[in-house]
Amino acid sequence: MPPELLALVAHHCHRINAYLARAQHMQTLHGDDMRQWQRLVLSALTDALAHNHLLVGTLAAYLQRQDLAPDLLRRYLQSPDTDRYITREAVEHLDGLTGAVPEEAAEPVWTASRRIARDGG
Repeated sequence: MPPELLALVAHHCHRINAYLARAQHMQTLHGDDMRQWQRLVLSALTDALAHNHLLVGTLAAYLQRQDLAPDLLRRYLQSPDTDRYITREAVEHLDGLTGAVPEEAAEPVWTASRRIARDGG
């Protein structure tokens, strides 16, 4: 397994777990204020979801570049639509992780991805 992908999974799982823990902890901080609780819990959960989506898309983009059969990739993703996960941001994230030169100017996600790969997560 390429070390960049291991770092990718470690980084995003750490972030996802932190957001999920934050969502769980909101009850103790704002359990009496329903509006505040709703806002903060949904914010934390959507942040976790965004990290999960980027992680899945980046791994799928890697597998696609490794010429994994499209049917097998769709089966792994449990989705008939790989474009749902392999977004421009996921491809840029992969480019940053692997040090590939992006086709367009480097976006912030690319430079952050280099840091993940360099630091190991």
